[in-house]
Formats: sequence, structure tokens, C-alpha cells
Amino acid sequence: MRTFCFWLFLFTFSINAQDNYPKREMRGTWLATVVNIDWPSSSKLSSTDQILELINIFDKLDSAGINTVFFQVRTECDALYNSNYEPWSYWLTGKQGKNPDPYFDPLETAIALAHYRGMELHAWLNPYRAVRKSGEYALSGNHISKTHPDWILSFGDLKMLNPGIPGVTGYINDIIKDIIEKYDVDGIHFDDYFYPYSPQIQNQDAVVFKQYGKNFTNIDDWRRNNINSMISKVSKTIKSHNPAIKFGVSPFGIVENKYAGTKGFESYNQIYCDPLNWIENNTVDFLTPQVYWEFGNKNAPYDKLTKWWAEVTSTVNLFIGQFSSKYSAKDYKNYKKEIPDQILFNRKIENVEGQVLFSAKSIFMNYGGLFDNLRNNLFKYPALIPVSKNAASIPPPLPPVNLRIESTNNNFNICWDNPEISSSLEIPAYYVIYGFRKNEIPSVNNPENILGIVKRMNKNCFAIKNLGIKTFIITSLDRYQKESSADAIINAE
Repeated sequence: MRTFCFWLFLFTFSINAQDNYPKREMRGTWLATVVNIDWPSSSKLSSTDQILELINIFDKLDSAGINTVFFQVRTECDALYNSNYEPWSYWLTGKQGKNPDPYFDPLETAIALAHYRGMELHAWLNPYRAVRKSGEYALSGNHISKTHPDWILSFGDLKMLNPGIPGVTGYINDIIKDIIEKYDVDGIHFDDYFYPYSPQIQNQDAVVFKQYGKNFTNIDDWRRNNINSMISKVSKTIKSHNPAIKFGVSPFGIVENKYAGTKGFESYNQIYCDPLNWIENNTVDFLTPQVYWEFGNKNAPYDKLTKWWAEVTSTVNLFIGQFSSKYSAKDYKNYKKEIPDQILFNRKIENVEGQVLFSAKSIFMNYGGLFDNLRNNLFKYPALIPVSKNAASIPPPLPPVNLRIESTNNNFNICWDNPEISSSLEIPAYYVIYGFRKNEIPSVNNPENILGIVKRMNKNCFAIKNLGIKTFIITSLDRYQKESSADAIINAE
């Protein structure tokens, strides 16, 4: 919800950062909960304070122009939601297995906060990490490392689920099914914690390979297949339940150095991450590779890697992951405009449809003036979320009906009804309100004309200060982010 002052700013000043702003762009951020990176700031806060803190964060992200939040709900085989399988997170209540008191559900709350603001909310999970640092806190009696110690691989302080055990794949799939059946999430998202970065796996899974890897002569191929099989199974579960729920992964930015001419850590050979397989087999809706380096990096330059990812992702949506917390931090001595320049670069590359910033704190704490730059410049006008490439056959929703308007000298109140839906059409999830001045030719292609994006309600109304707008158009958006025709038009007196 933009304020009156902000909308006045939009109508008064011209674009100065670039000639054109995209109407559709992923403007996402990862909202991390592990070790209280972004939220809650402390597990010792009361439920009320945690909720108020989350509201403030969503207000800030909305003001900055963010349209998608990737909310971390599973950090170490735990839960920041009411799970049927795993204990409440230590990072939420200060004791693993202890529910919030007074009770609230962070995922349910985050979904409501996002949808009210016209944002998408994706549940972000670490698929395999079970214990980040052994002994950091007491584990609950129903933690998977205690109920299924036979499923655990240990690497010093790190413990993880063994991807080679079929029961582990089924367990992860059950967790996803639990979430999508209970929560109105827009997406499911995995990060890149598959096999461990360091220390790299050696022979810890040799016995399991002997038991389950009979179809493979190479243990590395078997490990990659374990990850690929899990991704495929989860994808089928999501799509069978609700094909509008998007499934995405944020792999490490380098797959193999031979592809983009880089000189760095190879995720294909070291954590057994194979995103090209997911693209080829259409088991993900989008990828958000973590291209966490700057333009001038001698081993992994941002521009070279981004261009390579754009070349290989023509069949899935591509949003680039950016390390905003590093490049906008006070102690970063290099080029302070790194993130803004990366965003502008993304807009020039075919197949790159936006970005996701890590982490949300860099925005709502205004690191290096990032919040100000996004709000007043880079994300100055709203953007719709890109349509999933896997939704090509889905028809757009119908536009709203029965538009009516009440006006005074100082404001407008526009109301409309939801369209009648046939079985072959998608129900609107949101509405987009456009405004046009006198003698201006109405066009819904220019994001400068977007006044707001609001959640579908039983009674739909939108209030705005009178800024000289004479014509309004309202369109429908479905859960695939497809937009209706622009037939719903009303003129102010």
C-alpha cells in the first residue's frame, strides 16, 4: 500500500534512472529466519512484538517495491509453521519444540501480510540440513536426528539428511505436501544446501550407496540422481495438488567452470547440484541462481555468469539471486552501486525476468541507501510478477464487473464486483488499478499508470487521493499472474 505522498511523487516527477521501467519483473527478497538474520530479531521477543516486527518488515518491503517474499519456514528440520512432522524452530521461541505463546503461526501471518499488499509469498525450505551447529541448543525429542538417526550424515558440527535414502526423499515430500495442503502459499522454494559445501562428502554414504546405488557405477552420478529424484518427486506433488503453486530452487551460481569460463567452486561436482537436469526435465518452474559476485570479479564476473544462465533457461523463468547484504553493507569498500547496476544490467538481458535479493535486512534497514534507491529510483513504479512459462495453456481471468465510483474534492473511492466464473476460467486473485489524467490515452502497458495491486475480496474497493485522475481501468490477475483484458473502465466526473 503506497502512501499519498509517494503517489504524488510518482505523478510529479519523471523517470530519471532509465528510459523504460518493466511492467513485469520479479522483485523478490529472501527473508531469513535462521540465526535470526532478518526475523525475528530475537527469539526472546513476545509473540506480539514478533508480529509487529513482521508487519513493519512487510510495510518496508512493500514501500521499496518488493513484490515477492521468500519466507524461510524450515531452517534445520524444524518449522516456523504448525508442522505435522517437525518441531517448532529454536529461532522462533528460544527452545526447539516450544510453540509460540500466545500462539500465532508465522507462515500464516506472513501469507496474510503479503497477500494484503498484493505480494506473493513463497515458503522457503532447507531440504536436507538437520543441524547447523551441533550443541548450539538442545534438540527436541521429535527432531528427525533423534527419531531417525539412521537417516543422518555427520560432518563435524553439521548434520544433514542422507539424500541417498528413499525414506528421506519421501519425508521431504511429505513435508511439502503438509504445507501446500494447509497454507495458501504461492510457491515452494529450496536453497542450495544439498550435499555439504565443507567439509565435502568423502565416503560417509558408502554403505547407503552399496544398498541403494546398484544401478550406478559412479557414486557421484548416484548422488546427483538422489537430488534430481527428490526435486522431481516434490514437483509432481505440488503440481498434482495445485499447478498454480510455483516450485523454484536457488542453486549456487557456478555449475561447472567450463560453461561460463569461471574459476570457482563447482556445485555440480562438489554439492551434486544439477540444475540443467531440472530445466531439461521441466521439474522446476523457475531458477534463482545465486550469482553473488561483482562485475569485476576475476574468477566469477557477474555479467558473464548471468548471460550464461540466461542462455540455458529459455523454458523456465529465470530470476537472478544477488548478494545485497554484502554489496550494500557499511564495511564493503568497493563499488557501492553494485546492486543497482546489476538490476539495470538484468533488464537488458533476454530471459532474465528480475532478481531476488539476499537478504531482506539489506532493504528494510536501508543498507548503503538501498531502500531509498529501490523506492525512489529502481523500483519507482510497481511491477507485476512475470507469468510462469509453464502456464502457457492457462486462459487469463475475466475482468471485474459493475465498476462504480464515489468522489469528493479530495479523494476517490472505486468499487467493483468479482466476475462470474465458468469452470474453464481462473478465479482472480488480485486486481490491478490503473489511473489516467485528462486527455491521456489509457494504456495498461505503462507501469507508471499502476495505482495499486490489491487482493481479491468479497467486497472490492480502492481509495485514493484526487490527483487529477479522470479515467480508471481495473484488471484481474490470477494465481499464475495472468492479466485479464482491460475492458473494465470507469470515468470520474
